[in-house]
Amino acid sequence: MEFLNVLSLLILGFMLVFYGFMARNTENNVSFFLCVGMACFIANLCTISGGAWLAAILFLIVGIAFLALGFAVNRHKTLAFYTSIGPWFKKTFTNTRMIGWQILSMAVPPAGGALYFVWYKNEDKHDISLQCGKNALWGLLLWLMLIWLIVGMINGHAVPPETTALF
Repeated sequence: MEFLNVLSLLILGFMLVFYGFMARNTENNVSFFLCVGMACFIANLCTISGGAWLAAILFLIVGIAFLALGFAVNRHKTLAFYTSIGPWFKKTFTNTRMIGWQILSMAVPPAGGALYFVWYKNEDKHDISLQCGKNALWGLLLWLMLIWLIVGMINGHAVPPETTALF
């Protein structure tokens, strides 16, 4: 059942990225989708610790339905988003000048934040500092969600203490 919860978190996270793209690149108001997606994402993280695995099915259905509704909101921008995923991955992971700094900043957010502040005023390294700062923020968010997920799964499997009779 943990797989279902993790899958619904990934789908909801992808849905939030998709509607963030739609909010930025279209004139359509997608704030409803973003708000419901964020609420479902956080509620899914919260229900993991309670062991409410059936709620993950609801969150998974919401995520898939909202992704499908993206075509109704703006079909051309939805197709543009899906076709831009491949080139984005290629551009991000073949940029040998920045990939090491990006990985370091995301894996160790304090290091990325420090690199941002150290190199921000240096004109030669201004682009690298911005990437380090962005990746440090994303890394911090990712670490917080990962810790929340792991602690929730551990608490969901915790065996309640046995009650013993006092007399």
